[in-house]
This record gives sequence, structure tokens and C-alpha cells, in this order.
Amino acid sequence: MRVLWFSLACAVLWLGCAKKGKDAIYNRPAIFWYQGILREILFMNLETADNYYSSLQSEHINSPLVPVAMIALGQAHLKKKEFVLAEYYFDEYIKRFGNENNIDYLKYLKLQARYYSFKNHSKDQEFMSNTIGMLNDFVDKYPDSRFINQVEYMQVKFILGQNELNRAIANVYRKRHQKEGVKHYLERVDEILEKETHPKKSYMPWYVAIFNW
Repeated sequence: MRVLWFSLACAVLWLGCAKKGKDAIYNRPAIFWYQGILREILFMNLETADNYYSSLQSEHINSPLVPVAMIALGQAHLKKKEFVLAEYYFDEYIKRFGNENNIDYLKYLKLQARYYSFKNHSKDQEFMSNTIGMLNDFVDKYPDSRFINQVEYMQVKFILGQNELNRAIANVYRKRHQKEGVKHYLERVDEILEKETHPKKSYMPWYVAIFNW
């Protein structure tokens, strides 16, 4: 019996060591990590894909596969609605590999991540203001970009969203009988754009509205 237990213990120990050795993959060619990233993206295992990217860029920081992997991961996180991570990859690409030939495309991807996360931040004044600033900057710097029409569309949507947010905040001050607050936020509303676009008020279910501003 003692021999049996000893044999089982040795087997468990061996399997544990083997698993540990299998998990601890390192010092592989860049193409190994890159193919792993693409495979995990295909199955939307993005946490594993992110880990493979960390290995790729730490072991092969100058590999031409690093920027390609960045874009692939940014777009994958965007598709999975993980907007913060998507923006992170686009930001990193801009810092490390951005140039005059691709900068408008990279900033467009970053703005896309912001646009798709709009619903999650519809009451975040800082997010709205910063994004509008980024959109205005794109329109000013890249008027001939092939993405200008899409960016201008996002710009209008964000300004209209900011208008609605400002009206909602003004309504809070109105309920508190604070006239200066009401005036301050209503002055921020872009009346001209609203007259030109005739926006519809955002739909809000009754069970949300009763807890809303």
C-alpha cells in the first residue's frame, strides 16, 4: 500500500511539473507569438492574446510583427466592446509607430473606440469634452483625410450628446432653484447645430427615467 501511495504521489508531482513547464513558454521566435495572437483572436480569447503580445514585444521589441499585432488586438478589443483596451493599443501604436502616412488612420481608430463607448459615458462631462476636443483637432489637422466624413459625423453626434447632457444638468439646477447654474449650462448648448439637425431626445425607458435626472 505504501508503495502504491508513493507511486501516486510521484505521478502527481511529475504531472504538476510537466504542466508548469508547459505553461511557462518563453524564448520563442516572433512568429510563434504572432501566430498565437491571431489564433486566440480568432476564438476571441483576448486575455491570452494580450499575454502573447506581452511576450512578443518583450522578447522581440523591434520585430515588424509588433505593430501589426497592436492593430489586430486593438480592433479585436473594439469588436468585443472592450473600448478602454482598444484605445490603449491604438494609443501605443501612435506613440511608437505613428508617422505622417498613417497618423490620421490611427487617430480615426482611437476616435472609433471613443464613439462606440459613447453610451457608457453619456453622463461623463470630462469624457464628452475631451472627445469633442479630439474630434475638433482631427478635423482641423486632417481636413483631406479619407476618414473626414466619418469623423465629422462623430463630431456632430458628440456635440448633440453634450447638448443633451448640458440641458439635463441645467434641469437639475432648475429643480434646486439655482438660476445661475441653469443659465451657465444652457449657454453651453449649441443652438445652431440643433436647429440644423433637429435631433430627437434620447430614448429612456420609464423604469430608468424615474431614477434619472
